Amino acid sequence: MTKALYVHVPFCDKICAYCDFTRVVTHPKLIAEYLGALKTELESYPLNFYKTMYIGGGTPTALNEKELTILFEILKPSSKMVQEYTIEINPESLTLDKVKVMKRYGINRVSLGVQTFDEKELKLLHRSHSFEDIINAINLLRSNGITNISIDLIYGLPLQTLESFERSIHEAFKLPITHLSLYSLTIEPHSEFGRQKLTKVSDEMEELMYFKAIELFKSYGFHQYEISNFTKEQASQHNTMYWHSEDYLGIGPGAVSLLKNQRIENTKNLMNYQKGISHESIIDLSVDDQRYEFMMMGLRLKKGIELERYLTRFNESMNVHYEKQIDELIKKGWLEIKEGYLRCTEEGFPLLNTVLGELLDE
Repeated sequence: MTKALYVHVPFCDKICAYCDFTRVVTHPKLIAEYLGALKTELESYPLNFYKTMYIGGGTPTALNEKELTILFEILKPSSKMVQEYTIEINPESLTLDKVKVMKRYGINRVSLGVQTFDEKELKLLHRSHSFEDIINAINLLRSNGITNISIDLIYGLPLQTLESFERSIHEAFKLPITHLSLYSLTIEPHSEFGRQKLTKVSDEMEELMYFKAIELFKSYGFHQYEISNFTKEQASQHNTMYWHSEDYLGIGPGAVSLLKNQRIENTKNLMNYQKGISHESIIDLSVDDQRYEFMMMGLRLKKGIELERYLTRFNESMNVHYEKQIDELIKKGWLEIKEGYLRCTEEGFPLLNTVLGELLDE
C-alpha cells in the first residue's frame, strides 16, 4: 500500500528570485480550475488512506480560506488515518482564519519558508515577509495547537556573509521550532538569479557556512539526521518515506510519483493539467535503477541503509554489486558498517556527493 501523498499547489503571491519550481501567480479563476483538476486526478486513483500527507508548492497559503477549505475537502477521504499532515506556508500569507481551517482538517505539522532572517537578503530573494511576520506566524500556529514547526534556511546567497548567516541561525533558535531544513542555494538557469547571471558565494565560503551551521545546531540540541535536515526528536516522517525509497503518490502540476517501480511525472503546464492531461512521462525503473536510487537516497540519512532492508528489497546481499567500492570507501574512512547499517562516517558525511560518485560507479 502506498503510504505517502504529496500535493503540489503551484500558486504564489510573488515569484522568488531563486525559485525554479512549478509555480504561477495567484488568480481566482485559475485556482478554481486547478482544484477541479486536482479532485479529478486524485479520484482517478483507488481510495487510499495515507500515513503521511504533504501539501507543498508554490505557496499553499496563497490560497484564501475558501479555496483552502475546498482543497482540504478534496483530500479529506484520504486523510482518515494520517499520522503526519504537513503544509508549507509563507509567513506573510498566514492568517488566523487559514490556521483555523488547517487545524479543523487535521494539519499537525507546518514547514515555514523563512530562508533568512537578514532583511537585505530577504529583499534580494524577493521574499515578502519580515522578521515580525515570522514571529506572528509562529504565534498564530502555536496558539491554535499546531506546535510541530519546521523552518527552511538557505546558505550560499549572493552577498551573504558568514556573520549574517550565523545571525540568522541564532535568530532561528530563539523561536520554538522543532525541525530545521538547511539548503545550499542552487542557481537554476530559469530563475531570476539565473537570468541575471548572479553567482553564489565561493565553494570555500559555502563549506565554512555548512560546518558552522552544524556546529551551531549541535549547540542548540539539534542533531543532523539527514544531509539537509536537523531536529531534536521530530524527524519528517513524509520525507523519510522518500529516503527509504517507499512508494508515494504525487498529484498536482509538476508532481512526481513513485509507484510499483514506475516514476510518473506530471505535466508542469497548468493549462494542460487543467485540461486533464496530467502525466508528462512514465518511466519504468529497471532493477539497476532501483538499486541505484535505494543507495543514493538511503545514504542521505545519518543512520544509513539497513543491510536487512536491502536484502529484503533486492533478494541479494549489498556485496553482490558494491563489495569492492564499499571496502575502498571504508579504507578511506568515509563509510562504515555498524549495527547492521551501511552509513557514512563523520568524515564521510559532508563528502556525500563524492562518496556516492565512487560507490555507484559500478
